[in-house]
Amino acid sequence: MSTSLRAAILFAALPCLGCGGRPGPIAEIEEVVPVSGTLTYEGSPLEGFQVTFLPTDGRRAATGVTDSNGKFTMGTNQAGDGAPPGLHKVAIVWAGTGASGTPGNEEVIDNPADLPKPPVEIPKKYQNADTSGLTQDVPKNGLSDLKIDLK
Repeated sequence: MSTSLRAAILFAALPCLGCGGRPGPIAEIEEVVPVSGTLTYEGSPLEGFQVTFLPTDGRRAATGVTDSNGKFTMGTNQAGDGAPPGLHKVAIVWAGTGASGTPGNEEVIDNPADLPKPPVEIPKKYQNADTSGLTQDVPKNGLSDLKIDLK
């Protein structure tokens, strides 16, 4: 076989190297149940805060962001699909907004100092699930009227 024929075969085979391999790690889909509720601070609804449920058994966390009435719906595998049943530690943080403008033409704010400040300052202890003092048991049939009132 000539050198140029070998080179042509090798060149033609190069695009196939690595073909057929696995695409990389694939996240497992967590079994979830519906969870929604209302977040308040001293009785007033909190808008724009992220509620995070961290399962105590190490499964994937669930998150939800509050609307203008303090209402949130938790999501684990995708937005709004629910949270894993079981015991969770809870953290609450200001979600704010990192972009403005119409979808597809957003102006991204990438400097944290330029992000909008929360309309209400909640105690910093709530920002960490280990210090918040908040826990939530999610039953196998889910929760639809959970109330979290921060003090």
